[in-house]
Amino acid sequence: MKKSNSKKHLFFILFVTFLASNLFSQLSLNGGLGTLKGFGVKKTFVGLNLGLEYPRSNQATLYGRISYYIPRNEDDSTQAYASAISTTTFPYQLQRNYIVSTGYLTVEGGNRFYIINGYDNGFSFYGGSTVLLCVNNIKRKFADWDYPYDEADYQNYGDSKGTILNLGVGLQGGLKYTFPSIGTFFCDFSGNYLIIRQASNGMVNETTNYPFNSAMLFTFNLGFRKDFY
Repeated sequence: MKKSNSKKHLFFILFVTFLASNLFSQLSLNGGLGTLKGFGVKKTFVGLNLGLEYPRSNQATLYGRISYYIPRNEDDSTQAYASAISTTTFPYQLQRNYIVSTGYLTVEGGNRFYIINGYDNGFSFYGGSTVLLCVNNIKRKFADWDYPYDEADYQNYGDSKGTILNLGVGLQGGLKYTFPSIGTFFCDFSGNYLIIRQASNGMVNETTNYPFNSAMLFTFNLGFRKDFY
């Protein structure tokens, strides 16, 4: 009985090892620079990305990519007001300016289909569908106090940071050139429409009208891919 179980365990380990080595031997790693811009938004976010790509054939692959975009600030400040805890405190109400900082962390994946020379060789075009998970990080940056008031005497201004969790779907198109034994240089463009948007708190809900938030996101990526066979 023990001998039979040992054989089963050995077979399972060998099988898993074979799958892992076979999968890894066909994986590609890639990284590069990227930009993100919302529809109707004046400013563009810049960031870095890392990804994986798995070829099902020379014409079709599955890919995944994670990107981080450096936060940017609004140009104009906004005013917030805090009221004193005690009615005898003077002044009873304080005004403080702040600006909103917005950043993005995205995880995307989907299918790619290659034409002309395919995934492995030379110059090719590619395109396909995408699914985008986007975390929109939003933070209030308050200005320094104009006068030395004791903040403990006042109610706070509410949450100073939060997130919007977004789910989007879209399309992607790109081109690449593979140099034998060196690697692949690529660039691609994606457009994703955010179909689900969930704010983490009330402060974030107030930011839905801020100019950095858009339901349509466009990304452009430029990078290098290394294949492992």
